[in-house]
Amino acid sequence: MARRTTLVKLLDDLRAECRLSLNPAHNPQNRDTQIKALQRKQEFFWNDFAWPHLRVERFIELAAGQRFYDMPEDLDIDRITKAELRVDTSYVPLPYGIDAEHYTAYDSELDVRSWPIQRVKISEDEQLEVWPIPDQNFDPTTLDGKIKLTGIKRLSPLIADSDRADLDDRLLVLHCAAEYLGASGAKDAQIKLDQANALYLKLRGNLMPRKTYGGMFGTSRYAPTRPRRAYATWREES
Repeated sequence: MARRTTLVKLLDDLRAECRLSLNPAHNPQNRDTQIKALQRKQEFFWNDFAWPHLRVERFIELAAGQRFYDMPEDLDIDRITKAELRVDTSYVPLPYGIDAEHYTAYDSELDVRSWPIQRVKISEDEQLEVWPIPDQNFDPTTLDGKIKLTGIKRLSPLIADSDRADLDDRLLVLHCAAEYLGASGAKDAQIKLDQANALYLKLRGNLMPRKTYGGMFGTSRYAPTRPRRAYATWREES
């Protein structure tokens, strides 16, 4: 069992499990179907479990007067678990959600600015909106004004022979083989599926995080009054 296995090796293992010829020149018309099967299975398992080894941190630097920011390309916006802002040399939580009550306190449409920012949300253009609009830039010396996003990264491409899978090779191969053998009426298809499911449960158990990560999308309590310029704290809902 291993991660980062190349696509050409995955295809070779899949053909072996399905008792197909290992010669790529044989039945070349099946190659695209086999690749699609591997891609589909990896996408399913990627979406089904928050794999710890795919949890990443990405950073956005604030700019004075800028309300919207492009998201890191390799971070899935639907699987962001936490947002934090660096202020006074440390990272503090940024609650998710900007509502009418917040715009009443600091109206972003009127370019009302303040510091530090206090909330974030994903806009309809899949950008990160910050509130209130910052009135100062990221400081490269202290690093104040840097947003840290924690979440699950998107899957790497699995198209070229040299591309590498982000998930366990045996997990992908066994599940694809079980589907292929089942469709062809092979007697050992169920055995292969049982092996694949057992492996998935084992992998999940071994990789289960040892602590609970805070959710960026959880509810938070905030009173939208104009704070003093000093940094204000936020409380999570109990």
